[in-house]
Amino acid sequence: MAGVVPGFNAADVRAGLRFAMTVGLPPVLADQPVFFFPRTSTVIGPADEDEVPFDLTKKRTLAPPVTVRVPCAVEYFDNQGKIENFGVIVPSKIEITVLDEEYVQIRGFEYVVIHGNRYWYSRTAPPNGLVSVGVFTIYCTAEDQA
Repeated sequence: MAGVVPGFNAADVRAGLRFAMTVGLPPVLADQPVFFFPRTSTVIGPADEDEVPFDLTKKRTLAPPVTVRVPCAVEYFDNQGKIENFGVIVPSKIEITVLDEEYVQIRGFEYVVIHGNRYWYSRTAPPNGLVSVGVFTIYCTAEDQA
């Protein structure tokens, strides 16, 4: 992803792409993508590999999920991979595009919620590059399709 091009300003390119991604997000914050990370659990005392305590008087505690919001672009697809306008039908797949600096913040997320709909992480494509700016594409599947 690194390259040298005279006059290329990575900060300006990132700022422009982030602006475009932000403009494309829903105007209501509650409808914008929120990335959720796996919850962590804590067990006091000995437990099995699934973190179930051997002492039944002890309980496993689950921490609330960590959430992150980052500027991103989202495209919605039906089962056949055709792009769908948001709001026409509930899409079965989404494609999220983020820049390298935002990808570092969301790498390892479990699912993303957009407008109340949950999409489970499927995979991340190899990154594309814009000289020294990395661009990542992440694929997710709707909860009812997973």
